[in-house]
Amino acid sequence: MSENREEAINEIDLQKIFLAILSKLKFIILLTIAFGIIFGLVSKFLIKDVYQTQVSLYVNNNKDAVSQNLDAGDISAATMLVSTYVHLINSNAVLDDVVSSIDLDYETEDIAKMISVSAIEDTQMLMLSVSNTNPDHAYIIANAIADKAPSKITEIMDGSTVKVVDYAVKPDTPVYPNTLKNILLGLFLGAIIGIAVAVMSEMLDNSIKSEEDITKLIPDIPVIGIIPEIVVKNTEENRG
Repeated sequence: MSENREEAINEIDLQKIFLAILSKLKFIILLTIAFGIIFGLVSKFLIKDVYQTQVSLYVNNNKDAVSQNLDAGDISAATMLVSTYVHLINSNAVLDDVVSSIDLDYETEDIAKMISVSAIEDTQMLMLSVSNTNPDHAYIIANAIADKAPSKITEIMDGSTVKVVDYAVKPDTPVYPNTLKNILLGLFLGAIIGIAVAVMSEMLDNSIKSEEDITKLIPDIPVIGIIPEIVVKNTEENRG
């Protein structure tokens, strides 16, 4: 009997859970909207906008490539050396020259944190990205690297060439934060938390509300009767 009772207590009635969600639907909707508004406000006013611009570079291991036909060996060697070029662009040797050439209050370490260099797969191309809360600074730094990196890399790696394919353009819109995405995330989290609260409140509520609840708790004992709810209206007739 005790086992049946424990099973009855722990039983999750999906219908009750659904009704619990419906009964707290207003709360769930309000919580969902509140989370969406909070996430939107935080994105708009508390998180700084980040702007990004890019420079594309072409690399080759043959310094006389302009006047010679490139063979497969040159292309293969250049492709394998791309990772080396990536590290060189991030090196102090290059970034120190960049800091010296721009009239901005940044140290070499600051510039290093702003830039990201990656190789375009199966090509001799590099993509340099610069992110900054100031779009003008991102633009200036990116093009300063584009101006300084090729000559510095050629100086360090004899026989290599680096050419700028596309210079950076000044970014107009921030890449971060994505306010719309954050609002949608807030709405989703608000809805999930609201539903979880509704379900948990139902699961933790052990109060008896109906004859069915009694039957589940004590299945072996029949219900003899129930006390109906009596509503007394306070009218003038009753007072008389």
